[in-house]
Amino acid sequence: MKILHLPLLMLLAACASGQPARTPAPQDRIAAECALLDQAAAQMGAAGQPADDGLTEGCPGTTATDSRPLSQQSAATRAAVAAALPAGVEAGSRAELVFRRMITRGVPLSMASALTSSEAFAAASR
Repeated sequence: MKILHLPLLMLLAACASGQPARTPAPQDRIAAECALLDQAAAQMGAAGQPADDGLTEGCPGTTATDSRPLSQQSAATRAAVAAALPAGVEAGSRAELVFRRMITRGVPLSMASALTSSEAFAAASR
């Protein structure tokens, strides 16, 4: 009898592996993007260009808001819109949204592009 169960188990395993990954809950997406922004802030600080306090605005435990002058905020938005997508980031995807949002929040374009290959970016893009 046990031999008969093996094909059934193999069939069930094959079906289960073809399941699409579940979409993360909104709070999980926020936490993942906040972890990515924390990583960006650390890299910016290490490069001698500290991040604005508002970089993580909206993240759990963050009370700071974006205090950059409106002209800087607008310039960051224009840069985000004009930025070419890095390899592996598909137009119209959540990854594109996260990439452009990093730039809008003040992460330099070169750093945002480099972060797209990180595990933190992959987690934030799910």
